[in-house]
Amino acid sequence: MKSPIKVAIIGRGNVATHLQKALAPYADCRMVNSRTLENFPHDCDVAIISVSDNAIASTAERLQSMTDLSGKIVAHTSGTTPMEALRGIADSYGVFYPLQTFSKEVALDYQSIPFFIEGNGRLSVDILTRLASMISNHVYEADSDKRRQLHIASVLSCNFVNHLWALSEKYLTENGLSFDMLHPLIRETLRKAVTSGPGRTQTGPAVRHDSRTIDAHLSMLHEAPELQNLYAALSQSIEKMYPL
Repeated sequence: MKSPIKVAIIGRGNVATHLQKALAPYADCRMVNSRTLENFPHDCDVAIISVSDNAIASTAERLQSMTDLSGKIVAHTSGTTPMEALRGIADSYGVFYPLQTFSKEVALDYQSIPFFIEGNGRLSVDILTRLASMISNHVYEADSDKRRQLHIASVLSCNFVNHLWALSEKYLTENGLSFDMLHPLIRETLRKAVTSGPGRTQTGPAVRHDSRTIDAHLSMLHEAPELQNLYAALSQSIEKMYPL
């Protein structure tokens, strides 16, 4: 391997933007327009495809058609797309999956982000692991099944939880209250979940099987049926997880 390692990051979205920022101090790193591939560095060592899941295969095929990928490692950054989506694109291929929520304008502590690596051989695993270890202290090997399981859990604990916060904000605003009032509660809930485990720190009327409070809340939500249904479904799930 040449030093520094030469990396092409194909894509301009949230993940691609952050990978470029993180890797730039340690690697010869270039972002590539995924639509045209016109500025792809043909002498790169690693090509990381960081596009939407449904565009990975087509982007890889266009890349293969325009350049010789011999001696290069081609990887994608998806948590749900199998590594085999890149089979036949290059001799060495794999996955370079950072488990984090990314927004271009939000700074991140890259050293704390877990990276999950998969490769079709020892060479691809070792080089992708080396690359991830330049920017993170938490690098693991994980096959496609494990990554999909991690991604499901990530959607539950990040996307769904954030949506519940958004619904809470909307509900409070509509009733003349501020979401800021929930900030201490949210911070303490997260702290306990991280330090003690969410299964041990569940609170609220459902874990107590307090049907009187639950019914009162459902009655108050009669003009917000979507929120009412979510409240009922989540209460039932909590009651099932914590039987009397």
